[in-house]
Amino acid sequence: MNDIRFAFRKLRQTPAFTFIAIVTLALGIGLNTAIFSLINDLFLKGLPFQEPERVLHILTKGKDRTDQFQMSAPRFMLYRDGQTIFSGFA
Repeated sequence: MNDIRFAFRKLRQTPAFTFIAIVTLALGIGLNTAIFSLINDLFLKGLPFQEPERVLHILTKGKDRTDQFQMSAPRFMLYRDGQTIFSGFA
């Protein structure tokens, strides 16, 4: 118990150090919580679909085959209407 009282007395004597220590702990706990939440949502929970292993991501490539682009609406409708393999497009 004496150690705890001594620690509080020392922290009261050096307010700048106390402030830095509290801010450091708060940032560490906050960042740790944020990173865990991000990893939990992205990697541990899985996708919010019934069969996430059946989800595909389709990209289109430019003429030089180095750049990837989001699919345009006309091309999306062409693929959606002309395909017979997939159960649906979204």
